[in-house]
Amino acid sequence: MISSETQQELHTRFYPELEETVFGAFERRLQDCLGHDAVVLDAGSGPGTWVLQEQRDRIRLLVGEDVYQPEDTSNLDRFVLASCDQLPFDDGTFDVVFSYLVIEHLPDPEGAFAEIRRVLKPGGYFCFKTPAVHTPLFLLAKVLPTALHKRLKSQIGTDEDDVFPTYYRANSVRLLDRQLKAVGMTPRWVHTMDQTYAYMTHNKWTYALGLMFSRCTQSRWLAFLRNQIIGIYQRPEEMV
Repeated sequence: MISSETQQELHTRFYPELEETVFGAFERRLQDCLGHDAVVLDAGSGPGTWVLQEQRDRIRLLVGEDVYQPEDTSNLDRFVLASCDQLPFDDGTFDVVFSYLVIEHLPDPEGAFAEIRRVLKPGGYFCFKTPAVHTPLFLLAKVLPTALHKRLKSQIGTDEDDVFPTYYRANSVRLLDRQLKAVGMTPRWVHTMDQTYAYMTHNKWTYALGLMFSRCTQSRWLAFLRNQIIGIYQRPEEMV
């Protein structure tokens, strides 16, 4: 696996707008959702999602939830052992529920979405990132056995214990929209982008090819190849 310094050098050469395309727009919209002094649920948090760690100055209380107990939860203010379709929180607890690369692992995504809506305050936001399954990379991942998937992910720096079974039961823009609207959520922003390069860090040449592929998908003619979905949905304000 190539170093982070080498990756940055290749970004500059082959995909200079990567940071803005992949992270910038989502970060700004997430900041708008958080505002200041937010109470946030990191759903499927593990030890704490890195995206939220960069926003800690906007978060008053950060609660993590996952189906396994991480060894270190120091990045979180509180951690609970639970599944997304059975959240042990009162109605209207959170300003934001954040889910980063978790939806693909949910056996019952619509049940989880209903729970997420329930624990959001009226006007609260569900912010997520998840793979788009009908793209070359994830069509391949979908048919791979979990054991092989773990071995392949370990080669790009992911601990095998952090690779969980995937179901991909809500992993297209259309499916996500249908299931989230079915539980009463309103779309605010949905965006697709590609991160093929992140799975090609074995050496400089594969990474450069991945970067060029991901950059090419920014053309609207190749948008169908983008393998990540980012979205923000809102629980509507209650009518008085």
